Amino acid sequence: MSKEKKRKALLSKLTRNLMISVPIMTVVAVAGFNIHTGSNLGLIPSAEAAQGEAEGEAKGEVEGRAEGEGEAEGKAEGEAEGEAEGEGVSASLKKAVRRPEGYTPYLGDVAELRALGEKLFNDNSLSSNGLSCATCHTNGMVYLDTFKNQYPHFVAMGKRDFGMDMVHLNEMIQICMVAPMAAEPLEWGSKELAALTEYTRQEQQKYIDKP
Repeated sequence: MSKEKKRKALLSKLTRNLMISVPIMTVVAVAGFNIHTGSNLGLIPSAEAAQGEAEGEAKGEVEGRAEGEGEAEGKAEGEAEGEAEGEGVSASLKKAVRRPEGYTPYLGDVAELRALGEKLFNDNSLSSNGLSCATCHTNGMVYLDTFKNQYPHFVAMGKRDFGMDMVHLNEMIQICMVAPMAAEPLEWGSKELAALTEYTRQEQQKYIDKP
């Protein structure tokens, strides 16, 4: 096997392992984003940094140890998994997606909020990577079965990446803002957060009623 083929095969495995280690919604969102834009992977900052470091190490392993193909692949794959899983989400972001103490949601006309929420749901300017909520969730796509459960409930991504045992619906929106969409969370108590929450609540009911 030529050096170039070894490099491509190793980087392919690295990328696959990295994608497995980040949240499933991020993986799907990134896939949809790349199809339309051809841009680099829009992972959360920590995973993106891990990917860059891992790829650099992988290239060094292949080019510097052409004769030790098996050893290079095993080491590079292990380092990629360790970097991606070890970085995680920063403490400040973990705090930012949680309801603050004494939180009071914005109250307004439900129909008006849902209309605004639908616009925001399809607005890719909310993200830093060109994604919108609809990138993943058009027509009820990519919701897990737990989406049928009344909030707050357990969400695997919330527990794994943010240390949250139970997640409220507006907290789930904040998690999606921070993770797949790589953006700042919405302001707690804002009309925008209330609007997305109400619209998503409506989408949840559609998902529950879906035959």
